[in-house]
Amino acid sequence: MDDYLSLHASDPQFLPESNLLFAFSAALIASVYLGDTFSLVVYAMASQPDLYARIQAEADALFAKGDPEREDFTPANIDVTHRFLMECMRMYPIVSMSIRNVMNTCVVEDYELPIGERIHIAMTATHYMSEVFPDPYKFDIDRYLPSRHEHRSPGYAPYGLGTHKCLGTRWMELHLAANLLMLAHYFTIEVSPAKYKHKLRFNPFPSLKPSKKLKFRISQQRRELFT
Repeated sequence: MDDYLSLHASDPQFLPESNLLFAFSAALIASVYLGDTFSLVVYAMASQPDLYARIQAEADALFAKGDPEREDFTPANIDVTHRFLMECMRMYPIVSMSIRNVMNTCVVEDYELPIGERIHIAMTATHYMSEVFPDPYKFDIDRYLPSRHEHRSPGYAPYGLGTHKCLGTRWMELHLAANLLMLAHYFTIEVSPAKYKHKLRFNPFPSLKPSKKLKFRISQQRRELFT
């Protein structure tokens, strides 16, 4: 907190007082965002058996010698899982918009933005633009293969953009991967009711999450849990 307050005091334009409240509550908010994202990730895995099987194969290899260490979470070891998570965050961005106040009058694409104006930035609208992501409504983890790299553009923005990009990007990715792989290793999960497997309803506020009617059922415990 001292660092934030010092930065605000030295450069209030870069870090205005209006941004301090969010900065100080970010850790608490991040846990909510992680939970909402994980519910969508589990849904995406449980509703796509082919991908589920590939994630389970990676999980079983990762846990083959016991609980993995942080060094085991390499791009090669969790390639499918990582690309799956990236596509989940493209298809289901939990925060689709940022609200900002204009600090200096400027012109963007011939639109003048006067100082003090409040603007709403729909940074993930590009996730569904075909010129950025071909066939955008298709769940396709191959978008992130080296031969395509569709995320290597400002159009991929599940964590926001620019100076205010989420500081917890890597933290979120690691927690999502570790928890999803552990779940896949120990359990086979099914969507309940089954009708939601093909058509899911959402609750968009305060961040995107599945409808409360969505449940998950453990159809198989694949391994014994040790406590």
